[in-house]
Amino acid sequence: MHTILKTALPLLLFTAGNAAADPLWSDEFDGANLNTEVWSYDLGAGGWGNSEIQEYTNDSANVRVENGALVINAHEKTQRGKRKSYTSGRIKSENRLTVKYGTIEARIKVPDLADGLWPAFWTLGNNFQDVGWPDSGELDIMEMGSAAAIDAGVVNRRVGSTAHWEHNGTHAEYGLSYDSPTDLHTGFHVFRMEWTPDLVSTYVDNQWIWSIDISEASCADCTEFHQPHFIILNLAVGGLYTGITRSSEVTAPMPAEMLVDYVRIYDNGFTELGGSAIDGGGNEGTQTHVAAIMPGVSGGGPNKRARADVLIMDETGEPVEGATVTATFTGSHNGTLTSLTDASGNASFTTSERNRTVAFEVCVDSVTHATMTYTPAANIETCDAY
Repeated sequence: MHTILKTALPLLLFTAGNAAADPLWSDEFDGANLNTEVWSYDLGAGGWGNSEIQEYTNDSANVRVENGALVINAHEKTQRGKRKSYTSGRIKSENRLTVKYGTIEARIKVPDLADGLWPAFWTLGNNFQDVGWPDSGELDIMEMGSAAAIDAGVVNRRVGSTAHWEHNGTHAEYGLSYDSPTDLHTGFHVFRMEWTPDLVSTYVDNQWIWSIDISEASCADCTEFHQPHFIILNLAVGGLYTGITRSSEVTAPMPAEMLVDYVRIYDNGFTELGGSAIDGGGNEGTQTHVAAIMPGVSGGGPNKRARADVLIMDETGEPVEGATVTATFTGSHNGTLTSLTDASGNASFTTSERNRTVAFEVCVDSVTHATMTYTPAANIETCDAY
């Protein structure tokens, strides 16, 4: 894996000067595999807080490095009853590579998005596992596939950028979009964010998209944008952003392929890099959260039992083995059960109660581990229904 790190100062702290001609850090994706010293996977289904349809996996069919590029593939599967389901990929640099201020860019080729695909290049505050969203802050460098773009007939031409943060105990956001004169899915394009202590601006191929003034004089509560963030790249299927939340509504060609030629960070005079890939620390997780809840049923007739699989992961996206998970079933089947996660981070539950009717909700009550702390605020979901 060809990962470039320009070590100009021991702490990689810069306070003067403009963005250099050479990147301070980059991943050129020219090796055989994903560099797991920098990247980890988000895994699971459950909608991801956005009613997304896909399940994220770490299977090479969904995420791999090939021919000098990161490849994120969305695949369609036909289930029983001709119902469609989807898998895709999402990687992040959480705890392994963080950046506070700088020029952050990626050269990306998006797939044909019409309709229902949602590619994104974005950042979250690295304190996400501790404070949750939107308190962590979010900077969307590139999002495409919005419902508004679909309605306007420009789904393959409109690029959106948005900031999300906490304001007076609620979610605040500000974003704009740019409509390219030509479709963007036919080739590679450079998506860039310029981030300083006063201003965040985004661009596609040097064309300005959006800016937000984050100076204290303009935004006194924008502390979320003055702390280290980590990078995320993903290709979602459906979701509230697209206005498509049912698999039957997805019309985009499958399989769909998002290619990333590189991700680069340039020093803009304020840039700070951190994380285990920079300071040499370990990347073992210390916090757990619920990544997915997958309810189901076993048995038939009057002997149906409610069941659920709960996926537990750490803050780096790795499965957590040996966690004790307690979950409560209510509805057609009732009870509080406990299960231990296996090597895949999965805890399985099956009720002893049997019923002909199956309509229940299952909620995770607690997750305990000998060396890790459960962070409910970081849960992708805490309850799910069948």
